[in-house]
Amino acid sequence: MSAGFALGAAGPSGAAGVLVTVHERLGYALLIVLAAGLVLALLAVRDTRRLPTVRAYLWLAVAALVLQGIAGIGLLLAGQRPAQGLHLMYGPLALVSLPLTVLFARGWAPRREAWTFAAGFLVALLLAIRALMTG
Repeated sequence: MSAGFALGAAGPSGAAGVLVTVHERLGYALLIVLAAGLVLALLAVRDTRRLPTVRAYLWLAVAALVLQGIAGIGLLLAGQRPAQGLHLMYGPLALVSLPLTVLFARGWAPRREAWTFAAGFLVALLLAIRALMTG
């Protein structure tokens, strides 16, 4: 049973139980993915040749956030609710933070673009941490 979801003592069973587990474990995996993205972006500040890798990695992180969102929506449709309603805000904000970073950094000098990507990964990471705390 996920400690964050407001469930009965037995927790969800069947498909809802599997979805809670997937959503929870993917949340922890996202922390690793986003932290790695932050490190990659910071490395790109020193060596801008890494920027194409950071850009590709950013979109992989967005894909992982989309999967997390799909699992979360599935939980809502199954009648499961997070422990705190704020959880429903942090997930979508984490998801949109990375694409907005790309739009914001478009056309900038490479070092500044790398700093912007680092900031975007940091914001997404902090939002993901907060989502885990409220879920």
